[in-house]
Amino acid sequence: MHDRASRRHVSHPLRALLLAASLLPLVACSTSGSMMSGASLRSNYRLDSPYGNFLAARHARQMNDNTAAANYYIRALREDPESALLTQGAFIALIADGRVGEAVVLVPGLRQLNASEYLPRMTQASAQMLARDYDAVLRLVAEGPSGGIHAAFNPLLAAFAHAGKGEADLATASLQKLERHPLMSGVYLHLRPILLEILNQPGPAEAAYREVIEGRERAGTRQVDGYARFLERHGRPAEARRLLDEQLAVNPDNPVLLAGLRRLDTRRNLPTEPLVGNAVEGLAEALFASATALGRSDGGDLAELHLQLALFLRPDLDDARMLLGDIYESRERYDQALAMYARVSTGSAYAESAQLRQAWCINELGRHDEAVRILRRMASAVPDSPRALLTLADLYRQMEKWPDAAREYTNALARIPRLEQRHWTILFGRGVSYERSRQWDKAEADMVKALELQPEQPLVLNYLGYSWIDMHRNIDQATRMIERAVQLRPNDGAIVDSLGWALYRLGRYDEAVIQLERAVELKGGDPVITDHLGDAYWRVGRQEEAKFQWRRALGLKPEQDLVLKVQRKLDNGLDPVAAK
Repeated sequence: MHDRASRRHVSHPLRALLLAASLLPLVACSTSGSMMSGASLRSNYRLDSPYGNFLAARHARQMNDNTAAANYYIRALREDPESALLTQGAFIALIADGRVGEAVVLVPGLRQLNASEYLPRMTQASAQMLARDYDAVLRLVAEGPSGGIHAAFNPLLAAFAHAGKGEADLATASLQKLERHPLMSGVYLHLRPILLEILNQPGPAEAAYREVIEGRERAGTRQVDGYARFLERHGRPAEARRLLDEQLAVNPDNPVLLAGLRRLDTRRNLPTEPLVGNAVEGLAEALFASATALGRSDGGDLAELHLQLALFLRPDLDDARMLLGDIYESRERYDQALAMYARVSTGSAYAESAQLRQAWCINELGRHDEAVRILRRMASAVPDSPRALLTLADLYRQMEKWPDAAREYTNALARIPRLEQRHWTILFGRGVSYERSRQWDKAEADMVKALELQPEQPLVLNYLGYSWIDMHRNIDQATRMIERAVQLRPNDGAIVDSLGWALYRLGRYDEAVIQLERAVELKGGDPVITDHLGDAYWRVGRQEEAKFQWRRALGLKPEQDLVLKVQRKLDNGLDPVAAK
């Protein structure tokens, strides 16, 4: 059985531009090279020498310890202040560590080395915006390069610099350069109403908000929040509530939208602040929006640095902290994620989410009991919310404490008065936990109920279908379910494996080989899938290839019960009767 809810790294078309950007030499110089242990560094090089500090800095970057890396680079620079390599390394490490103010000091030296470097120019422009030196930003744009990555971000700098000067026509004209930009049109649509609000043009701003929100079943959270705030400020709270209710219908647990409703309930006679209040915050929003677009794609390094610049411009931007924490988690940098989530303000819409993510990171760092205590305390503090209990259940499931996971899913379900489509995930999680703790009747009931809520959910179709096939039950129905799951997720190796195994169980070995070979192509590191392919090869007379796959499965660290089964097959082959 395959319980693999893995994060997917979503590519974005901006990646191609970023990979060609001049940022990359800076990043490369600070992270490349072979890894050395701290002990090796101490024994082979004096850490009070420039070279020793350089090696220590590079090692710290490889270990994702940006604080130590920045400190070592700065020490090395004190001994060799003219070094381009040290200056570049220190600059990147300082920004990655959120010490943008210190990085700004290094920009003049970097720009003397290469005036076309993107990140030093954006950092300098950010510092100039923060100082309200809008003319300096415009000079930087006018005198610098305009191709490549600069074509994507120069219009943003110019737009908000002109906005800071109150030059409405120039500001909107600058931003409009991105309207048809193949990589930045989405960022343009997000920023246009924000820029128009900064320019005090409420009519065009509302039209721009409506353009980006209406017609979309699920609009962006910050776009909806921005428009709701706009409606509140213009004396239309009923319309703001209707907008939030409509979006919550398709995104029910969104903390920002829920916070918007609470704001409407508690601040009836108080002014509502706009999403973005001035040109400096506008550039911060632009950097955040570009980082959101980059996400965890191959442009993730630049996304991380953009988020740090956004926080430099707007320290209260908790959305940036949450995205940074998520990026750190995706790279298994749990200590950094934990520190970032801890900086989310207690009054933020993301406060509860940040606490839940902190508990998850604490568990990933091996402090399991502490994580459980935090989640239990949160569950007690908010007795009508299932979120802490669901996180606790997911935590137990990850730890393969199946009875504990099933219990906490049950406790969470008790806090949900009426099951909706979106709750299929809870039933699926509990069903997996029941199945793995050998309570099949309960597991089957949960899986069937999950399919009632979400009939076309490929994970449930696959899991229930695979389970039935594995138990020689409902083979025809199970096969149809898995075929549908493959149609829905054709590149999921676990689901393609299930189809191959169903065909194997039906005695259709030639067809099974085709599907199982594809499953191995998609997910070659899975011992169960590899074992299945070995079985199929054996049945079609390809015994040597079968043995190769079985030996390969043993090398993929399977669970002990599979080790014993595979070893028996290597010793004796398959029983001919087992095929019938």
